[in-house]
Amino acid sequence: MNKILLLVFSICCCIISCKSGKEKSGKIIRSSVVDKSNSATNREKLSFDTTKIAIIPYDTTYYWVLKNTLPIELKQDDLQIIDSLLSDCIQAHNIKQDATKEFSEYIDLRKYKLQYLPFADKKGRRMVYVNGFCDFEGFDYWKRSLVTVNDGGICFFQVSINLSMVKYERLYTNGYAQKNIPSESFQNGG
Repeated sequence: MNKILLLVFSICCCIISCKSGKEKSGKIIRSSVVDKSNSATNREKLSFDTTKIAIIPYDTTYYWVLKNTLPIELKQDDLQIIDSLLSDCIQAHNIKQDATKEFSEYIDLRKYKLQYLPFADKKGRRMVYVNGFCDFEGFDYWKRSLVTVNDGGICFFQVSINLSMVKYERLYTNGYAQKNIPSESFQNGG
């Protein structure tokens, strides 16, 4: 009898401890994210959709983004600012696009995964490099390191969010691989 009670108690403890690490509410998952430079006492649990967003650890091998920078830790308020500014940025971008064109630059954020790389620039401004890419298979590492490709067109975009000044900077989309264009196009001025 005592063994059965002990077994039931152990199972209950396991179930409770497994649920306390990650709580699901729709797709929102509480995730403890801290860059490598911060102590365990500074940890803050952040709520965000981990199926669509990854906060990438600070890594100086991303020299094109992180030259002369320092790591920072994101707070829940920062995620709300990023979300709002990113929506504003994409909306401003999409107004200028013709979604009926074959190579439209229209961005539907619901179809993208996002990577956030937080840092402080050399002036001390809190920044986040946002890397967006189409939600398709092949980037299993996307939650651990930046996804970078050559070309890829509108399936890949980048924008910097300035948390200190609460503004976004220019949105960049990747280019397209050059298509085979018949030589007479060039001869006819096309």
